[in-house]
This record gives sequence, C-alpha cells and structure tokens, in this order.
Amino acid sequence: MQHNFKLFLSSILLVNILLAPNAYAAMKKWVDEDGQVHYGEHVPFQYLRGEHSEINEQGITVKRSKKMKTEREYNAEALQRRIQVIADKKRQLAERRAALRDRVLLDTFTVENDLIIARDARLDSVDSQISLAQTLIKNDLKKLEVVKKRIKEIETSGRKAPENLYKEVSSVSKQLENNRSFTEDKKNERAYIIESFDADVKRFRVLMAEKRAAKLKRQTEHLEAYPE
Repeated sequence: MQHNFKLFLSSILLVNILLAPNAYAAMKKWVDEDGQVHYGEHVPFQYLRGEHSEINEQGITVKRSKKMKTEREYNAEALQRRIQVIADKKRQLAERRAALRDRVLLDTFTVENDLIIARDARLDSVDSQISLAQTLIKNDLKKLEVVKKRIKEIETSGRKAPENLYKEVSSVSKQLENNRSFTEDKKNERAYIIESFDADVKRFRVLMAEKRAAKLKRQTEHLEAYPE
C-alpha cells in the first residue's frame, strides 16, 4: 500500500515537472495604454495589435511581436515608397542622359575650339532670324501708322472709313504681335545656347582631363609591367 502511494506521488511530481515549463513557456508580456506592464497566458484582444512578447521560465524574451501598423501608417509608407521609386527613376534617367551627353561630346568634338565654332554657328543662325523679325516689326509699325492715319483723315472729314481699313489694322496688329513674340522667343533661345555651350565646354574640359589621366595611367601600368 505504501509502495503504491509513493508511486502515486512520484507520478504527480513527474507530471508537474513536465507541465510546469510548458505552462510558463507560454507566458505573455504586454503593456497597456497607461504604460503598465502585464503578464498572463493570453494577451487581451485590445492589446494584440500593440507590441507584446513571450518569455520563458527565466524571464528571457524568446519571441517578440511588433506593433501592427494602422491603415494610415500603411498608406503613408506605401506613398513614401512610390515617391522613392519616382525619385530613383528620375535620378537614373538624369544619369543616363548625362552619360549620353558625355558620349556625344567626346564623339562629336575633338578639341575645345570645335565647340566654340559650333556655338557661334548656332548663334549666327538665331541672330539672322532675330534681325529679320525686327525688320518685319519696323515695317509693320510703319504700315500700321499709315493705315491709322488714313482712317483718321477719313473720319475727320465726316465720313466713315471703309471696313477693309479696320480689318487691315487688326491684321497688321496681330502680325506685329506675332513678330514681337517670335523675337522674344529667339532671344531666349540665344541665351539658352550660350548657357548650354558654356556648360558643355566646362564638361568637355573635365572629360578630356579624365581621358588624358586614364591614358597616362595605362602607359604607366604598361611600363611597370614591361620595363625595358
């Protein structure tokens, strides 16, 4: 009888030893909205979206669940990722354009003076167009003055000027406006050509310096590899 009782106690003790660690291994730790730390077998539903962790019998964290993001936070992060993707694409496009421009400079021009010649040729073409437009503007102003003077003379005599004179004033005025707008556009184009070529000249100098440095490096490496 005593033997059976000891066996019974041993069985109960064994069960407790086996179950106790498993029960404690499932201990949860969470913090409420007031910053108070809580422990329990289950995290209350209202705190599941917040940060919580699981600890072992030594009180060491063995698993951590991060705080779940709200819909607003997810949307903000998604927007930020899209913005970053767009920025990366713009940067890559700018880099490709810059690389292409470098190749064009090196393939098109041999020395810096070639760029100056090309720039001056572009400027001469634009200057010719500006000069022609300015001549047309002068002619339009003179023609407009003549037509308006004719209308005034007719109206001063008490008569009504012909409709075609008024139409001519409108037509010449519109043509004058177009020529002035064209002239302004060409002046802006002229300024852009100068600015663009100045930048190209500076970049060409850098590229040529890099090209010379690379050539010198290759020559030095060749001499070191094959000394006389």
